[in-house]
Amino acid sequence: MEKQFDKIPEHLKPKDKGTDTLFTNSWMEKLTRTHISIPVMMHLGIVGYVSYLALQSYNFVTFALLFASGVLTWTFAEYWVHRYVYHVKTEKKWLLKIQHMGHGIHHQYPKDPTRLAMPPVPALILLSIFYSIFWLIMRGYAIAFFPGFLFGYVLYISFHYMQHIMKPPKFGPLNRLWKFHALHHYKYPETKAFGVSTKLWDIVFGTLPEEKV
Repeated sequence: MEKQFDKIPEHLKPKDKGTDTLFTNSWMEKLTRTHISIPVMMHLGIVGYVSYLALQSYNFVTFALLFASGVLTWTFAEYWVHRYVYHVKTEKKWLLKIQHMGHGIHHQYPKDPTRLAMPPVPALILLSIFYSIFWLIMRGYAIAFFPGFLFGYVLYISFHYMQHIMKPPKFGPLNRLWKFHALHHYKYPETKAFGVSTKLWDIVFGTLPEEKV
């Protein structure tokens, strides 16, 4: 069993159970944890409301195209951040801290259900920043693009939670996606399988594991 972890750095070695703290302050620590249902319901509510507003300004076809573009953009962001922020090799202390707080602790305790999605407070702050960026780039179109981007995130946290809590489903594509993510955690944490909700960008950028799953 130990040999499968030989090439995994100490700070990314997974433990079968347990948890760890990020802050000594109890209130700060609570802000780092959440039950998956809270962010899912919160984000779906935002998706529904903003989509409703967007449909007041755009016809359904335009809305659908912008919404789908948002979902696709999320999948790329998911891959890019996972690979080039959370797993990029660095000696910079500030980036190492971000990596540990945002993702490293999850690799150490992959079965901790309270850290499988971003808690509401930091999530709302980031959502405000992302919407502002989208509005600066595409102005009014952001109102239809943003809910798609956020819906992509909901799919991501939902899949990610189930991949760590539930056994792989029998349905072929989902079964392979479950096992694909397990390869990232237990065999290739720094080099392969960075996609969680889709394998698309691993295929595009050549980081798909060679194992058949």
